[in-house]
Amino acid sequence: MKEQKAYKLPGLNVIDLLYTTPSGIPFSRRVKRLQLGGPLEAKVLHCHEESVAVPYREIADNLLSREDEEELANEVLYYRHKFTRCLIKSREFRQAALTVIQNIYLFQNRHIFFTPEENPALERQQALELFSSPAAAQNLPLSKTLRHLVLARIWKRIIGNTDTDFFHDPALLELHSVVENLNCLRNIYVLFSTRLIRRLARRVNPLYKQSITYEDALQIGTFGVAKAAYRYHQSSGVRFSTYAADWVAREIQQQALSGRLIRISSNVVEQYAKAKKLNDAGLLAHYGPSLADASTILDDSRDSGHASAPTIPLHYPGPGNIVETRQQHELLVAVIDAKLSLRSANILKRRYGLPPFENNPQSAVEIAELYGLTRGRVYQLEQEAFKVIRKALLAETRAPLPL
Repeated sequence: MKEQKAYKLPGLNVIDLLYTTPSGIPFSRRVKRLQLGGPLEAKVLHCHEESVAVPYREIADNLLSREDEEELANEVLYYRHKFTRCLIKSREFRQAALTVIQNIYLFQNRHIFFTPEENPALERQQALELFSSPAAAQNLPLSKTLRHLVLARIWKRIIGNTDTDFFHDPALLELHSVVENLNCLRNIYVLFSTRLIRRLARRVNPLYKQSITYEDALQIGTFGVAKAAYRYHQSSGVRFSTYAADWVAREIQQQALSGRLIRISSNVVEQYAKAKKLNDAGLLAHYGPSLADASTILDDSRDSGHASAPTIPLHYPGPGNIVETRQQHELLVAVIDAKLSLRSANILKRRYGLPPFENNPQSAVEIAELYGLTRGRVYQLEQEAFKVIRKALLAETRAPLPL
């Protein structure tokens, strides 16, 4: 379907997000279409009106009571269940579901249903049998509702492979309506999480601040809340703010570490933080050298309620190290100028404060506005540039010494 290609988001890991055609229906009307309880609906509409009247206003997270969170979570689960039933009723949709389950879960012990089986192989077999029979949609138990990651991959495959006219296919329109309602519920969660996102963005670890700015952390944090909104259910035993905070921190960590010139595995960071909490000298010695290039020690104070500790150098550079660092810096700039296009080179220099922009590093949002690009496209150009630079630097180090 050609119309669908326009609103895909290249360069970002957004497989979890359910993208749809832009809606012309105002947010307030979409909220009323959900038919939420009277008090919750009034609360959502009031907060939305205030956020429109005062842009960037922080909405208090605690405005959502436990009862409100339970109602929203049940609504999300209801529409996920409805989505699953819609898949079973259509032959094309069932085929897409079977393909996803066979291809993705063939060698991975991942759960598929809302209430998983202890044996992943048995659960996969039940899923294949479920999507092989259209009669299963009539009495589909709530426990057989698809988990969000499976649902998102099936939806992406459906809208990416369909050749029919989107606005004349009743089955696709029904499924699209379910996705719009899911996204509306997601936006309600995001609306009430503005203060949470800002609070976590201010507490970004110094290790991550080297590759993302505060504005970037706000944008990435919104993606984290959105992913949490699709998955949250009160049966997890925690409030939504607690559940979403972990997703926000995880999303910021992944984006920050993947955007560094010197890449650091998120597993290394997590293991180092764990070793530091346990004061395990062996693990600290094992993972410490991997973080030496970052010149920071990770203080995982995310759950402590206090601000992150200041950056602590792992070693004090001597004159020889300073000269070597300067030479490496000059080599890097030379490679960027020689191997990248002018636009890609300038984007990378602006992003990381390289000459002539060393006094004014810019965020991905600012660069996107300057060049008329999306933030996703800026990240995509960065990743492409990193590949070219790594290849060039690797060739440089392997070059034979002059005789």
